[in-house]
Amino acid sequence: MPQYLMLSLVWGASFAFTEAGLEVFTPLGITAVRHLIGFLVLLALVSAVGKLGALSRPGESLLRRMVVVSLLLNVIPAYLFAFAQNHISTVVASIINSATPILTLVMIFLVFRTEKITTKQAFGVLIGLVGGLLALGISPGDLGDNDPIGVLAVLAAICCYGFAIPYVRQKITPLSSDTSLLAALQVGIATGILLALYALETAFVGSALIQSPQTGHIWQILILGIGTGVGYIWHFQVIERAGSAVASTITYPTLLISLAIGALLLGEAFSLEMAFGAALIAVGSWITQQRQV
Repeated sequence: MPQYLMLSLVWGASFAFTEAGLEVFTPLGITAVRHLIGFLVLLALVSAVGKLGALSRPGESLLRRMVVVSLLLNVIPAYLFAFAQNHISTVVASIINSATPILTLVMIFLVFRTEKITTKQAFGVLIGLVGGLLALGISPGDLGDNDPIGVLAVLAAICCYGFAIPYVRQKITPLSSDTSLLAALQVGIATGILLALYALETAFVGSALIQSPQTGHIWQILILGIGTGVGYIWHFQVIERAGSAVASTITYPTLLISLAIGALLLGEAFSLEMAFGAALIAVGSWITQQRQV
């Protein structure tokens, strides 16, 4: 589906754009700023279609559940990824991120037990995971140069994703099918929490609000923020139409995009193992999108 591919492109590029943002803001700062930009974009979209009133009155049940989603899909993992990228490479972060479907399947089976996973989808998940490991060229000691704190931060972030994606499928999409409204509510709640935390960090930790940005930093941060906003519209659409198992596999083509950006724009090495792994990621992603008929 087009939303799946566009979301992969946006989130795959977000690793590089976050790296640029970290030259200007603290990890908490870039996380807050990208969500603020994304919320302003979503607010404009919702206003343009005359749904601003509905956004201000979401209903108590939906609002309560959306706070959970905002924390587990936005506030906590987005900060952890930004924090991790100060300790590990973007490639390593994106590789670990590709394990999200495995954790999502675990949550579906052990916690939610409502969404049926086909054998074909599970097979596609495993193919994609193998491709992710090959794309990294993993071998004993490969992660030795990376700070374990960064690796643990990414693992904690994808644990949040693993729970939140099926939670959205079970608890959120039955209440509303308006994906732009849901995305605006989710990102808006996250923005409020993150700005409050960033203000506290600035006041009590003494970190600077912003470093002197260059022109390149500004446009990359703007793209990161816009992608944060519209990306969650596509995310809700994928979860609603294809299920949480399929939605979680977005991390596979996301990895493919991250590796391509690293090789073509950032000058990082791209080996034969990466090429073969990327092919497996694409195959696994395609298989998991096949619905049982």
